[in-house]
Order: sequence, then C-alpha cells, then structure tokens
Amino acid sequence: MNEYVNTIIAPQAAKNISLFGDLNPLQETECDSNFAKPYIFSFFSGSGFLDLGFEKAGYTIAYANEIHKPFLEAYRHSRQKMHIPEPLYGYFAGDVEDCLSGAEAKRLSSLIQATKLEGQPVGFIGGPPCPDFSVGGKNRGQHGENGRLSQIYIDLICKQQPDFFVFENVKGLYRTIRHRAFFDGLKAQLIEAGYSLTERLINAIDYGAPQDRERIILFGVRQTASKRPLINSRH
Repeated sequence: MNEYVNTIIAPQAAKNISLFGDLNPLQETECDSNFAKPYIFSFFSGSGFLDLGFEKAGYTIAYANEIHKPFLEAYRHSRQKMHIPEPLYGYFAGDVEDCLSGAEAKRLSSLIQATKLEGQPVGFIGGPPCPDFSVGGKNRGQHGENGRLSQIYIDLICKQQPDFFVFENVKGLYRTIRHRAFFDGLKAQLIEAGYSLTERLINAIDYGAPQDRERIILFGVRQTASKRPLINSRH
C-alpha cells in the first residue's frame, strides 16, 4: 500500500491540483514554514499500513479510527517499535458511524475546524470493509453489514468536507453491474458535495507487492481547495 500512495495517489494529486510542485513523493521532504503539511484523518485504519504509506509520502497522521481492538493494538505496537509518533489527535476505537452523529462527531468536527484554521489542509483516507462487494465474498452489496460502511464513509466526507480524500475497495464494486450502480451513486453524491474525482483500477503486483490483488482507488479534491499551494514548490 505504501507503493500505491507513492506511485499512484501522490503523483495524481500533483497532476490534478498542483499540491506538490516539484516534490518527489518517493523522498521524505521538509516543508517551508509558509506552506502547510497535509493532515490525514484515517478511517478503517486496520494495522495502519495505508497510514504508513501516506507518512512516507510526506503527510502527517492526525487521527486514526479502528473498531477492531486487535488491529488497533497492532497499530499502536508497530508505531512504538518503529519509533513513529502517535496520531496527533489520538485514536477513536469505535464505530465509524459514531463519527456522523453524537459526541465523537462533535469532537471530530472541532478537530477538523481547528486544523483548517491553523492553515493545515485536511485529507481523509479509508478502505471500508469489502466482503459484501467481493465476488468471492458475501456479495450482499450496499445493504450488507459491511457494504453499508462505504455509504457511511462517503456521508462522512460530504459532511466534514476535507480538502481531499482517498476511497479504496475491491474491484467487484467497480466491475459488478449491480454494485457499479451503487458506486456511481456514491460518486454523484461526492460531485454534488463539490468534489472533483478521479479513479483507477490498480493491481498490487504492478507495484512490487507479491500479490495479484486488484483494487479500485477513488481520489477526490474539494474544488475550493484545489487552487491552494499546500507544499513549498521548491521541494
């Protein structure tokens, strides 16, 4: 997943909205004090591999959400072993749906607003659980226990309005006719909320991972954020 970020997501961001100028996403960089380093709010964080990829590409992990306790313990343990700082705003060990309403939703909104007021761009990343869209899984689609989480993640993006986001899922969501209709509906919702979108079906094996694993990556940028220089173009 680190390689996905370094070779697909970060370069696509640079191409679409000039976030990075001459930045090489394969190199760790230091940002000029006049430019903001994007803060990442991570959902369905698992053991944190996608988060590590973004950190390697020069982002800061600000918030991590994971409901499954063993995964969150692995996330914490691995960061301690690798001497990587904890997320700036800590962890939320609960249901992502709680980020839409209630106490955690209010806390999340406050954190995002405070981050934006400080001039830091905000990004959401997440790969909602995929068995309900997988041809080898339950195939229950958007109405399944896991499938509904994709809708919740998109609702969360539309509500909190991060400057950019990444959505990752299995190819079944993209290629299966009845699931594709749901995917197209999610994209329509995001466009209505003010996001410019780009998508790509990629295979892990093409980026050095020893797995023949296809995934759909949807990347979105809020149109009002797309004109801002976020990182010093000298780097």
